[in-house]
Amino acid sequence: MARRFRFNLEAVLRYRQIMEDRRRRDFAEANRVAEGERVHREDLRHEREEIQDEIVRLYDEQAPFQAIRDSYHLTNQLEGEVIASLNRQRRLDQEVDERRKNLIQARQETRMLETLKERRREEFVKEQDRLDQTLLDELSIQARGRMLRERRTAGGEE
Repeated sequence: MARRFRFNLEAVLRYRQIMEDRRRRDFAEANRVAEGERVHREDLRHEREEIQDEIVRLYDEQAPFQAIRDSYHLTNQLEGEVIASLNRQRRLDQEVDERRKNLIQARQETRMLETLKERRREEFVKEQDRLDQTLLDELSIQARGRMLRERRTAGGEE
C-alpha cells in the first residue's frame, strides 16, 4: 500500500507563507502611503503655481497691496508645506525600502522551505518507486518459481 508524502516542516512553511503575505501587505501599504504623499506634494505645488499666477494678475490689475501681500504669504506657506512634504517623503521612502527588504527576506525564507519540500517529495517518490520495483521483482521471482514448480510437477506426473 502506497504511503502519502508528508512534509514534517509543513507548519513552519505555512507560518512563513503567512508572514510573507503580511510583509507583502505591509509593503503595499507603505507604497500606498508614499504615493499619497507624492500626490499631495504635487497638489501643493500646483496650488502654489496658481497663486503665483494670481500674484502676476494682481500686479497687472494694480490690486491693493493687502491682496498681493496675502497671496505672497500663502505662497510662502505652501512652500513650507512642500518642504515638510519632502521631509515626510524621505522618511516614507526609507520605510518602503525597509519593508521591501523585509518582504525579500520573507520570500527567500519561504522559497527555501518550498524548495526543501519539493526535494523531499522527489526523494519520497524515488523511494516509493524503488520499493514498488522491489515488490514487483519479488512477485516476478515468486511467479517464476511457481511456474517452474508447476512444470516439474506436470513433467513428473506424465
